[in-house]
Amino acid sequence: MSVTEVIMPSMGEGVNEANLTKWLVKEGDLVEKDAPILEVSTDKVDTEITASAKGYIRQLRAKEGETVTVDQVLALITEDEHTPVEEGTAPAPSVKKPEGANTNASTAETSSQSAPMSPAPFEKVVASGPVKSSPLVRKMAKELGINLSDVTGSGLNGRITKKDIIAYDPSSLAPSQSQGSRSNLPELSHRTLTKLGVDGLEYMDGVPVERKPMSRMRQLIADHMVESVRVSPHVTTVFEIDMKRIWDIRESEKRKFEKAEGFKLTFTPFLIHAAVQAIKEHPIVNTSLDGTDILYKKHINMGCAVAIDDGLIVPVIKNAGELNLLGIARRLNDLVQRARTKKLKPDDVQGGTFSVTNPGGFGSITSNPIINQPQVAILGIGAIVKRAAVVDDMIAIRPQMMASLTFDHRVIDGEGGAKWLATFKSILESYSNPF
Repeated sequence: MSVTEVIMPSMGEGVNEANLTKWLVKEGDLVEKDAPILEVSTDKVDTEITASAKGYIRQLRAKEGETVTVDQVLALITEDEHTPVEEGTAPAPSVKKPEGANTNASTAETSSQSAPMSPAPFEKVVASGPVKSSPLVRKMAKELGINLSDVTGSGLNGRITKKDIIAYDPSSLAPSQSQGSRSNLPELSHRTLTKLGVDGLEYMDGVPVERKPMSRMRQLIADHMVESVRVSPHVTTVFEIDMKRIWDIRESEKRKFEKAEGFKLTFTPFLIHAAVQAIKEHPIVNTSLDGTDILYKKHINMGCAVAIDDGLIVPVIKNAGELNLLGIARRLNDLVQRARTKKLKPDDVQGGTFSVTNPGGFGSITSNPIINQPQVAILGIGAIVKRAAVVDDMIAIRPQMMASLTFDHRVIDGEGGAKWLATFKSILESYSNPF
């Protein structure tokens, strides 16, 4: 009887590990091929891993809450529930070779992998040889003046991670805090936390507290936000926008739209479509910074923040600059539904060039969001509220919305941010019915 390994798949470029958040099966369960059997979380996506064959789950090789790496064996599946499987007898994970591959080809492949490679452009000023690391890590090393060749990598195959850079930097966190799967968040002084009395409770400044560890996703979000504020000087500008035209278009078309498309027409596609048009006029907000070079992106990939259980995820509408309002609405609905059912793929959350977050959906009037690195700007959408406004020197009730643009002041000046938001406002206030 055959034994099939469930292997941790690649979750995208630069992502070499994930947190096993939940097993959906237990040992002895019968599963179908491609049925979801566990959930994993990275800093980019929260998704399910499926069974690689039909059969019985015989061994679970990793525990919930454990950090697992790409190509690690997570479970064993057998065709028969009585097939003997010895602990540790599964073959070590290896790169699968195509059928019919000869020995010479395999040797050539091995030689190719071990041969020195040209360093990536981001590495040229900080490393003297080939170093396995992500662009973010190389950027951090350059800013801190660290030579990557002096850093010992703790990631897969010696890859240098952000935690390794932080551990190496004497002015940052202590190395002991960056080991394992712990978050690089500051801890409270132990002097403020004590256990008193026979109840065994933990107290902070005399107030009883209940300690609950962050989820892996919450830790990753926290690390990412702290890093963004550390790297980028954030500036926010806010405009008030008259949403009367958008309001009227949606009111006149929403029933017909829902009947034709099968989902509701919300304000968000209008806002994303207008943001795309404003980016075309002011491409500086669609860039990234590499040292003293500004990288202008050839595509407009709109990241749309979606609230999910115990976290936030930002799926990306790829090539949004080529889509009309209907195309954006369809893509957005698909991504939101898959985000909330944990069906996103790693590619769905990669490659964003500009982000939109909509706390207005929860009633927030305005916001000051944190930039999603390595982007340089993020649009915050406030609630659309009917209020008194002066229109043609007369008082009128209008649906009004506050929109904020938070931008990286290293790349965008106050004038540049205001001009983009002014264009965004003008597009919405003069929007033509596309239906």
